Amino acid sequence: MGKVMTVMKVFPQEGAELEGLSERVRKIEGCTSAKIEDFVFGAKIIKASFICEDAAGRDFEEEVKAVQGVSEVQVDEVGLL
Repeated sequence: MGKVMTVMKVFPQEGAELEGLSERVRKIEGCTSAKIEDFVFGAKIIKASFICEDAAGRDFEEEVKAVQGVSEVQVDEVGLL
């Protein structure tokens, strides 16, 4: 098969330190980037992307939701590379 890329927005819990949260997201196996970006009304989010083998069938959404400091996750894009 091929590789699958997942891009998502990671919303921090209120009061969560973004640099630390970004580092914890980066530690997930398969993470290729986790950047802090401006969102709306001055809020900031982490835009993260992950790559894995199609056959692996990993659920990065659930893995990221389990990270301490994550409030919500929104998958923006999933596609074959």
